[in-house]
Parts: sequence; C-alpha cells; structure tokens
Amino acid sequence: MTYATIKVDLAKASEIKDFIHAKEINDEKHPYDFFDGSYEGVHVHAYKNKKEIYTITFASEDKRAEELALFFTDNVTTKEYEQVTTKKADKAFECWEDFGPQIGSDEVGKGDFFGPLIVTACYVDKKDIEYLEKLKINDSKKMKDDYILEIGPSIKRRIKNYVVALSAQKLSLLHENNINIDKVLSICHNHAQRGLIEKYDLPDFVITYIDQFLAEENYKRYVADDLIANPLYFRTKGETYYPSVAAASVIARYTFLKEWQAMEEKLGCKIPKGAGAQVDTIFGRLKNQYGVDKIAPYVKRFFSNYKKNN
Repeated sequence: MTYATIKVDLAKASEIKDFIHAKEINDEKHPYDFFDGSYEGVHVHAYKNKKEIYTITFASEDKRAEELALFFTDNVTTKEYEQVTTKKADKAFECWEDFGPQIGSDEVGKGDFFGPLIVTACYVDKKDIEYLEKLKINDSKKMKDDYILEIGPSIKRRIKNYVVALSAQKLSLLHENNINIDKVLSICHNHAQRGLIEKYDLPDFVITYIDQFLAEENYKRYVADDLIANPLYFRTKGETYYPSVAAASVIARYTFLKEWQAMEEKLGCKIPKGAGAQVDTIFGRLKNQYGVDKIAPYVKRFFSNYKKNN
C-alpha cells in the first residue's frame, strides 16, 4: 500500500475536494476531518489541525496515490507499507475496524489503590497485525498476568511504543493540588502520544485512537494548547476495535506488573490489586508493620481506602 501526503491551505484543500467530487465531512464527533473520497482507484482523505493546516492523504495499491498527489503539488511525502492478508480466524479480532497505520493509547492503574498509573501509546501498521493476532493480543484485562509478563518484552521490542509512568505518590500530590485524575489522564495520554510521534518521527496525519475515559471536549480542554495535531478518535473499549489500543493496553499492563513486582519485593508481601476489602486488610497490616510514612508513597492517598484506614 502506498501513502502520499501533502500539506495545503483551505483554498487548495477545497480545490482538491471539488476536483475529486469528495463529500465534505461535518461531524461533531470527528471535528478534524474535512472530506473523504476516491478518484480512479485512489482513496483521498483530508484532515485539518487546530492551526487550520490541511493534510491530504492519498492511498492506493500502486503508484497512483503518489501520481495524484504530485498533480496538485511537488511537495509530497510518500511511504509504502507492506500489505498483510489477515485471516481473522479468532473471533477476538473480528471486530477490529482499522488495520492501517495508526496510533493508540491506553492506561492501567487508575482503579488500583496501590501502585502507579501507566499510560502507553503505540504505533501499529499492517505488518504488525499478523504478529499481534498470533500472540492473541486484545484487551489486557482479559489476559492472564503470567502471559503478559511472558510476552511483554517481545512486544516492547517489536511494537513502537512510548510509556508514561506516574507513581502513586506523584498522583497523590497532584490531587492535593486540585488536579483531578481525569485531567492527569488526559495530559498523560497526550504526552505519551506526542512522545511516540517525536521518538519515531511519525507524521501528523496518522489517525490516533484513544480508549475513551471521559468526554472528548473535556479531554481537549484539559490538554489545551499542547494537543497533538493528529486526528483523534475516542471510543470506549478501544482495544476491542483498534490493534494500536490493544497493543498499548498490553504494554501498559506489562509495565504496571513489573512495577507491582518491585513494590511487592520492597514491602515483602503479596498485594491484591483493585480497591476492595482485601486491599484494606493488607494496607492495615503494612501500616502496622512499617508505619504510615513508609507505606504512603505506594498508595493513592485520595482513595477512600486511605481515608478510612488512616
């Protein structure tokens, strides 16, 4: 598959839209899309960023994408991606909706009283799909921890990724400064995406999927001017629909589990995940053994578990 991209102003983008008779997109859920259409075997899609710069992507199975892009301007960026035929024999992957180049981000640790918050962004393209399906990569919450620990190093080497980790102590301090968890998550997702884009020099037309945890307008308000230029798509259970989010969920979980193991080793006991009654029991036992000052850095102090047991 050949992808050619150009960056133009509104006048030129409108000219291209009219030339290929594309349909303009007016969708509040996808505010960065401008138009979508096809011309003589070339799929053409236009995005705009917050600075009103338009990125036009031309895609085809041959060189026609590049030829059409060159018809409009000499300043063309071209990339070729290996075409992968996916059998999709496993029902777990039948609902994946996009197998093209994409960024996805997901987080782990939001609901755990102990331990850090981990946010990961991944870049996946077609050549990665067969690898992900072979390892049965989907929602990390449905995968056993032992399996994630087994395959985690391989996935981190194979899949382009960027990890952001915040300790429980840092999260507690942010909360004490009136920065709520949704704002922290929004900033961390954007930071992971931006880190991934800069680390691997990814173009700003790559679609970015986010496992949705709050309303899109609130996410963008929290991130403000630092928002990445790439088109953003928000969807709950994103790991079910997009392989990039699925990969991000697994790498985030792997990183979280390694941090958890290190914490258990330091505290000398097994610690249950979540925020239930078993967690209260362990917290009380550790607090009596070590004192609250030593245990406090490992827990999210804004959870009710801390308040009712301290």
